Amino acid sequence: MEQEQHHSEQYEERKLSSVINIIVFCFLTTCFGALFFFLPEQKISEVEKRKLSEFPTLTEKSIKSGDYMDSLDIYSADHFPFRSQFLATATKLKKLRGYQNKNESFYNDIEAIDNLPSKNKKKQDFSKNTEKTNTAGLLILNGKAFQIFNNNNPLHKQFEKLIYYYRREIPKSVRLFSGIVPTSTDFYLTKKQTEFINLEQQNIQKSDQKISKYVTVIPIYQELKKHSKEYIYFNTDHHWTSLGAYYAYKAYCKAAHLNAIDLINMKRKRVPGDFLGTHFLKTKDDRIKNNPDSIIYWIPPTKKIALRYRENKEVRIKVFRKKKIKKNKYLVFLGGDEPLIILSSKDVKNGKSALVIKNSYGNPFVPYLTSNYETVVVVDYRYAEKSILSLINEFDINDVIILNSIFSSNTKTHLDRQRDILKLNEGINNNFVKKKNKQDKSQIKDSLEKNFKFDSLTNTNLEI
Repeated sequence: MEQEQHHSEQYEERKLSSVINIIVFCFLTTCFGALFFFLPEQKISEVEKRKLSEFPTLTEKSIKSGDYMDSLDIYSADHFPFRSQFLATATKLKKLRGYQNKNESFYNDIEAIDNLPSKNKKKQDFSKNTEKTNTAGLLILNGKAFQIFNNNNPLHKQFEKLIYYYRREIPKSVRLFSGIVPTSTDFYLTKKQTEFINLEQQNIQKSDQKISKYVTVIPIYQELKKHSKEYIYFNTDHHWTSLGAYYAYKAYCKAAHLNAIDLINMKRKRVPGDFLGTHFLKTKDDRIKNNPDSIIYWIPPTKKIALRYRENKEVRIKVFRKKKIKKNKYLVFLGGDEPLIILSSKDVKNGKSALVIKNSYGNPFVPYLTSNYETVVVVDYRYAEKSILSLINEFDINDVIILNSIFSSNTKTHLDRQRDILKLNEGINNNFVKKKNKQDKSQIKDSLEKNFKFDSLTNTNLEI
C-alpha cells in the first residue's frame, strides 16, 4: 500500500509539473507573440550594422514557389522581440569559447560579415555550408581583428560564369571591369601566423586568371600590397579605410587608362570620435576596444550632387554624411547602402558615365570616381530594385565596374544575386518599371540640374 501511495504521489507531482510547464510555455508564447506585433518594428540592426528584412508581399507566385514562407521565416527571426538583448547574451557566451590568451583571441564560430540569405531553401542551405567552409573564424591579435578566409571551397567556376554572363549580355561598346577586395590578413599577419592559412592572394589570382578573357581585371591586391604598412584597413571592422579604397581607385584608373586624382589635391577630413566596427560588435573583445579606429576621408574637388532612389522615392543625400552617424561612423560614405544612388559632377564635362555594382566595400571607393566621370551610377546588388541592363541604357554607361570582397566572390548567394539583378530574375521586384512612377534618364537629369541650383536646407527632400 505504501508503495502504491508513493507511486500515486509521484504521478501527481509529474502531472502538476507538466501542467505548470504547459502554463509557462503558453504564457511565454502568448507574451512574445503579442510583443512581436505591438513592439515598434526596427528597420536596422545596430549590433549587426545591416538592414533587417521587410515583411514579404503575398503573391500567388511566392506561395507556389515557397518563397513567401521562407521570407516570412527570415522576417520572424529578424524581428523577434528583444533580439538585440539575446544577441548580446549570445556574444557573451561566445567569449567563453575558442582559444584566448593575453595578446590573442580566436573565435572559431564567427562567420563572415554580410552573409546574404537566399530566397530559395535549397540555395540557402548550400550557401550556409559554403560560408562556413570559407570562413575559418575571427582572430584578434595585437589589437587588430582578422576575419580568416579559408580557401576550402573556392567558387572560381561560378565567379567566372557570372562575369561571362555579364560580358555576353552587356553591349560590346561598354567596358567591363572586375576587382576583388582582399581582407587585411595577407598584409598585416606574418608568414609564421599564416602558415596554416590559405592566403587570399592564391584565390584572387586564380579568379582573375579565369575572368581575364572577358573583362579588364583591376589589380587591387597588388596595389594594396605596396601600401601594406599604411592605415588601409580598420582594426575593429571588416572594411578597408578610405585610404585603402583610394589605392583601389588608383589601380582602377591604371586599368581604365584614366588619370587618378592625387590625395594632395583633395580636402582631408576626419569624423569626430572613435570608431568601433563590426568585429568589435561581434566579439566585444577588450583587445580591440582599446585600439579603436578613426575614420579619415578625402573629398574630391568637384561640385557634385547625390540622389538616392528607394521604392520609387527620390531623396537628395550627402556624398559624405556628417549627421546621424554616431552609432555607425562608416555611414559617412554615401550614408550607407542603398539600392540606387546617382552621383553627378558639375565640373566634369566629358560626357562619360560609370556604373558600379558593389556591396558596402564600394562606399568609400565610389566618391573618387566623381573626378573622372560626369555621372556615376551606384547599385548595391543586395538591395537592387532596377536591372543593370536598363540602367546601362538609360545613362549611356561607358564603363561597368563589378566590385566584390573575397568573401562575396566565393559565396554562392552573393554571386546569384549579382546574376539576378542584370535582368532582375527570380522574383526580385523592380519597382522602378511601374509606368505611373517611372523616371527616365531625362527626368533624372533634370532633377540633378535642379538640385545643383538649389542648395537651401529648406528643401524637404534633402537628407543631411
